[in-house]
Amino acid sequence: MRSYKKFVQFIIIIFLSNHVQSQSCAVSDDMMKVTGTWKKNEDFIEPGKKCNPEIKAEIYKRLNNIQQVIQSAYSPPKGSEVHWSRNIMGTPLARSNCATYSLSVMMFEDFCDVADHKLKHEDETDNLLDVYVNFPAGYFFFDTTMRIGHMYVAQMYYRVGKIKDVDLFQTSLVRGNSRFIIIARNGQLPYIPLTRKQYLGALKTKFINEEKWMIERSFTGKNEADKLRSEQYWKGQFDPKIKRIDDYLSSATEDDLNQLAFVKDMLDFKKFYTEQEGGRMTIIVNKDYFNNTLDPFTPQFFLMRWEWNDGEGPAGGLLKPKPPDMNVCCRISKYYKESIENNLDVAALRQMLDK
Repeated sequence: MRSYKKFVQFIIIIFLSNHVQSQSCAVSDDMMKVTGTWKKNEDFIEPGKKCNPEIKAEIYKRLNNIQQVIQSAYSPPKGSEVHWSRNIMGTPLARSNCATYSLSVMMFEDFCDVADHKLKHEDETDNLLDVYVNFPAGYFFFDTTMRIGHMYVAQMYYRVGKIKDVDLFQTSLVRGNSRFIIIARNGQLPYIPLTRKQYLGALKTKFINEEKWMIERSFTGKNEADKLRSEQYWKGQFDPKIKRIDDYLSSATEDDLNQLAFVKDMLDFKKFYTEQEGGRMTIIVNKDYFNNTLDPFTPQFFLMRWEWNDGEGPAGGLLKPKPPDMNVCCRISKYYKESIENNLDVAALRQMLDK
């Protein structure tokens, strides 16, 4: 009985403690005046071939260091509670010896509950940040039917500027609320931008192979007349594409062909575009970038991406005729976004590479 009473007393104390710590508020309060905190969440582990639990301590040590850099850029949080966690996951590039892992950060905005006038945090958020270590996490768009040597050709997102000394990429030119940077060794990149000549050579080979495959596939079970019609059809689909490439290669100067290839898609070729016109860089992975003599858990590059609530609503929804004013709709998100972009210590992250 005595132990039961002590248990009840303990529960009451915990309840009162939580009740006292719950901050009273008014719906009209300015949440930007509320100082937030950083909170550690449970980690996620899904190790791949090069990322096993035995090296977990080394991975976590490095993720803790990355988290400190991110926290320094967004500290103290305003009007929000920030949750972060460590993840062991991902697929390495170019058969490298690298382990792959990441840091996940979610910023939950504060609000005043209209029912009980208590300060609470949202349970969903569009304010996200991830740092991927040694892998691009889907931010390279590979075309596995298009190669240079043994390396697949990929297309980058839109390059829209720089943060400090690194290229800044944005996932859309229509709705610009998702960006990323790649932090690599000074003077090096884990990818190689393609020239126009390299890109067109790979695209032509792709079209030739696809035409051959489609013709051979369409011959199965058909008589000679049907085979001829099928062959004429597929040549009509691919030969004009191949001719456009040949015409460009034969008429362009060497200086023109040595320029970087920026395209809008990799399904056909009409012309090259500038980045201002929406052209996107084409690349292959730089297999020589990776040092396989280093321990697998060693960071060799980071891809850091962040998203924020821009007031437009759910992803995939129709954009409003006029972009919302983030100073009105989304001041907390705006502060988070600008803190990351203005305060991030890129040099501190780069110093973590190869260690």
